[in-house]
Amino acid sequence: MSSETKKRLAFDVETSRILQILSSEIYDSPNALLRENVQNAYDAILMRCTAQNLDLSDRLINITVLENQLIVEDDGIGMSDDVLENNFWKAGSSGKQSELAQRSGVIGTFGIGAMANFGVCTSLKVETRHIDSDVTLISSANRDELRIAQDCIDLDRSTDSRQPGTKVIAHLDPLFQINEALVRSYLDQYVRFLPVAVCVNTTLISQQSFEDTLANRSSGFTFHSRRNISGGNYSGTLSISLNTQGQVLAQLGDITLNGEPVPGDIFFVQQSGQTMGYRSLFGLAPIPVSGHYQFGGFVNLNILQPTAGREALSRDSIQHVANLVEMIEAEVSADVADSTAADKNNCFQQYILSHRKIEQAKNVTVTVFPSGGKVALGSLEHYEPAKQMLFYTGRDQTILQRFASEQSNLVHISQVNPRRNLQIQYIQNLLQISQVPEKTIVDPIPATQLSIDEAMFLLRVRSVLLNDYLLSNVEVGFAAISHGVAIHVEKVTDIVQIYIARHTPAVEAVIECYRTAKDVFEGFVKDFVREHLYPQIRGHVPSSTREGRDALYRRLKENKELYRYEQSEVGDLEIEGLLADYLSGKTDLGEVLRTSTSRASTQRQRVSRDQVGSVEEEMPDIIESAGTAGDRNEYEATPPILRPEMPSRMKVLTVEDKYEKLNKFQMFLGLSDKLFREQGEFLRWPHTTKLIWGGHRVIYIFTDATGGLSLYYDIELKEQLDIEITGGGMFPTTTVFTKNRIYVPVPVELESAFQIKEGVKEFFVRFDTIP
Repeated sequence: MSSETKKRLAFDVETSRILQILSSEIYDSPNALLRENVQNAYDAILMRCTAQNLDLSDRLINITVLENQLIVEDDGIGMSDDVLENNFWKAGSSGKQSELAQRSGVIGTFGIGAMANFGVCTSLKVETRHIDSDVTLISSANRDELRIAQDCIDLDRSTDSRQPGTKVIAHLDPLFQINEALVRSYLDQYVRFLPVAVCVNTTLISQQSFEDTLANRSSGFTFHSRRNISGGNYSGTLSISLNTQGQVLAQLGDITLNGEPVPGDIFFVQQSGQTMGYRSLFGLAPIPVSGHYQFGGFVNLNILQPTAGREALSRDSIQHVANLVEMIEAEVSADVADSTAADKNNCFQQYILSHRKIEQAKNVTVTVFPSGGKVALGSLEHYEPAKQMLFYTGRDQTILQRFASEQSNLVHISQVNPRRNLQIQYIQNLLQISQVPEKTIVDPIPATQLSIDEAMFLLRVRSVLLNDYLLSNVEVGFAAISHGVAIHVEKVTDIVQIYIARHTPAVEAVIECYRTAKDVFEGFVKDFVREHLYPQIRGHVPSSTREGRDALYRRLKENKELYRYEQSEVGDLEIEGLLADYLSGKTDLGEVLRTSTSRASTQRQRVSRDQVGSVEEEMPDIIESAGTAGDRNEYEATPPILRPEMPSRMKVLTVEDKYEKLNKFQMFLGLSDKLFREQGEFLRWPHTTKLIWGGHRVIYIFTDATGGLSLYYDIELKEQLDIEITGGGMFPTTTVFTKNRIYVPVPVELESAFQIKEGVKEFFVRFDTIP
């Protein structure tokens, strides 16, 4: 007869693992401790000034940097017994959800509290007095003595004469070094505009005038208009200024969301680098939002929320800014359309073209022969009405001379986009002017007249179009083409027909490669398609359509979910190993925490000296392959340089010379393995490339050919960039896609940040797609 013995088991958690999650996995940079405590100090001051109607400029945050010790002191609202015990020392419960906190515009609301510090410090002491108390609370804890649900934090009370406020004293782990210069440099991006005095070892680093900074950025612009605008759930007052180049400065104030006021404002300048997010003038993080005007500047709104690690903004915050940018761009375009800036601003022209607002191109000019003068598109209808008017899109001087005469005017379309497409659509759709009666003559060359080399070239081109560009219904052949045309493309029923002039230099160079160097022939053909065919067939490539974009986005989300599942499995095994070490007595709690911290940083990237190579050695056929970007707009969406058969273990590639093929870039950075697995497919398709940088951050923003899907890659460097001011802009896409790695170009301004002469360079990255 069997007997059963029952007992109850205790539910418990591993202290080291919890601290790891609350510190290193959320705050993945040692500087996060510094930023977190300064932010808490600022929140406390905001709440005190609101409660007692005090002036922020009279308050002080004092930071003292000593050897292995960091002290952050403020004269804010202070903490009561309840807040200290149930919010500061208890993770997951925030004391900043009160009506006073919300009215004050506090920054943090996550409730991580004291635990965030223990990723980098061995002990923590907090001295605080609330504004309604005459008792100072002094609490302290040692990291190695912390236990979940146990009394391990000392608390004393002192009746003294000190003023309200809080003083945090952190003793740093010897593994983490910090000094005054690094503290000042790091905090500048967050506190420079605070009205509160922030001092590091008595040196003031805040109270810079936000208004003066905006005024300096406004230099050279003249006021154009001011009016109330609305769009979706948002509204505000928009002020627009223009400079002599037709570029735009936009300021949005009096903002509301769903009818409720949103304190703060937005300041944008066209093509001026990164956009920095602020809340109550406290710097949060760069905002990876792109638009047609490539706005850069400042967004200071109390609806912006940082992520739990404070390293980026939440998805909702980014979406708010994206929605506001969309509204601003629409209204800016309406104003620019009525000004002469419309003829100068390529971003405006691209915007109205992409949004099919062709009627707003009325002030974009076009050349009219025989006079050769510039005429606004909106004035063409009444320009010399007695004459016949036709338009011509080519460059043939014979055509220009034939149809431009005393009896007829010939509108000569620009050769550069977006102006070209705008002119064509406006003239054809709105004015219904006829094109010159001239058609390219294509005389196909029968296969029986081709050499084996030529037939192999056509076969490989067809294969690349099928496999790399998913063009299944396509025919490729050689032909004699009139008017000096090198490539003729037309769609007949469902088949895209591509005819290539037989003896063009680019074709002859690839065929010669087949004869003399078959091992690199495949790469030469891929480059020919990318540089010469793609600009002609982009409208037929699936990824250039909305349906292609949506399919790609669905595929990327599937990849991401798959990888997340794999990561969770690995993470459990890692945790079990750490617990085994601790429970068997092989190591103490502090050592397990430090070890797990180093293991858990899945977003940390390391590049050693032996992982720096050269393009000439790793991928010589890219250098040898002839060809350039041609006459197309260098900032248009462009396919990558594809070498899917070539592996490389290098994480940084350098180039000896400035090759036109590589758009004269001389350094390429390998993106993370995680991005390659999760989002790599995005970069196989045509995309644009934008960079913004400043302080410790370099952000790449890649946007697909439709302009509706972007991938951002945010790099946080340990050392500050040598460049003193923020910068950035559009760069010609020169992505290199290999078997196991994706390389992106590094502008000359940033090369020093990724140079490795010896040892290892380490930095943090994060990435995501934004639909």
